[in-house]
Amino acid sequence: MRLITRYILGQLVIALMLGTAGLMTLLWLIHSLRFFDAFINKGLSLGVFLELTLLLMPGFLTFFLPIALFGVILFVYHKLTLDREVMVLQSSGLGRWQLARPALLLAAMVCAITVMLTLWIVPSLERAFNELQYRIRSEVSRLALTEGAFTEVTDTITIYVRETSDRGDLEGLIIHDRSDPDTDIVITASRGALLYENDEARVLMVGGVRQERDRATGMVDFLFFDSHSVSVAGTKEDPLARVPKSRERPTLDLFTLTTQDLVLPGLSMTFSDASIRRMRMEGHQRLAKPLANIGFALLALGALLSGDFNRHGRNRRIIVAVAVVVAAQASVLGAGELARADLMYLPLLYVGAAGTTAMGLVWLLRYPRPARMRRLWPGTDPA
Repeated sequence: MRLITRYILGQLVIALMLGTAGLMTLLWLIHSLRFFDAFINKGLSLGVFLELTLLLMPGFLTFFLPIALFGVILFVYHKLTLDREVMVLQSSGLGRWQLARPALLLAAMVCAITVMLTLWIVPSLERAFNELQYRIRSEVSRLALTEGAFTEVTDTITIYVRETSDRGDLEGLIIHDRSDPDTDIVITASRGALLYENDEARVLMVGGVRQERDRATGMVDFLFFDSHSVSVAGTKEDPLARVPKSRERPTLDLFTLTTQDLVLPGLSMTFSDASIRRMRMEGHQRLAKPLANIGFALLALGALLSGDFNRHGRNRRIIVAVAVVVAAQASVLGAGELARADLMYLPLLYVGAAGTTAMGLVWLLRYPRPARMRRLWPGTDPA
């Protein structure tokens, strides 16, 4: 029995890993299109681009893992059925629950992984993504250099740009750097560009001269360069504070915060009723997502291991199971929107997982009954 369990479980794990990797790669390619413009035209470095596009992938993983698990169980057990391996195992005395054990073990492991993702890992990654995106957007807006005007990008750096091109190139640059209290620095360059290097905004200049004037002696040093970069990551603070979103808050906060709590320390603003509803909905969604793995696994097993050996009957159950999974996922999304308006709809978030679990158990427990099998196939040993 252990050998059979390892054999089926090995096929399930390999198929799940390959299917999930392919699906996440496709999702990453689609998701990364949002940041191509910033990467190509606004100097976003490759490291920051990869960080932005990869931070949200675990969040997508929690949504697609139950679907991938459902599809893998259908594929592997259907293949075993077509190859007559299921029939041979049942003829040797194995019952349907023994055949289902590998899939249920995998579902339990995936459920545990999803719990860790939804309750701890994904919120922290979501917070890191939002903070990085907010910092980049604030720097881009602060560094929106105006043609023919002096722009004070930080407390100590002023930049003049004669002209900007459609590609974002800067023509006719003058930079005044006052960060050193003993030295005035003026840098002029024929052209340049704004880019990000190691999460830091910098201006890259080509073909220019750097002038350093000692304030005490008045002596000026000149340095001609082919390329030079200056950090413009400011000490100039943004006056606006970022309020964390519900998706990035710790799970405990989603259930404990009330309208009496402050949105941010030091601010007099408290949470609104709508914000509390969003947080409660997000908290229950995090609890409901892992349960879908068990429900979808039981539904797939019920579609393939219940009933007689009529291939057409099994195909009908597979179609019904796929339709139920689609409806379950749609119900979760719809229930989330309803719960944002009224918390009385929160139980609907669990309907998808509970419904698929119940339907899978009914298929596995209800039929074919052993007595019915003996009537249909005299002399056979029901599995």
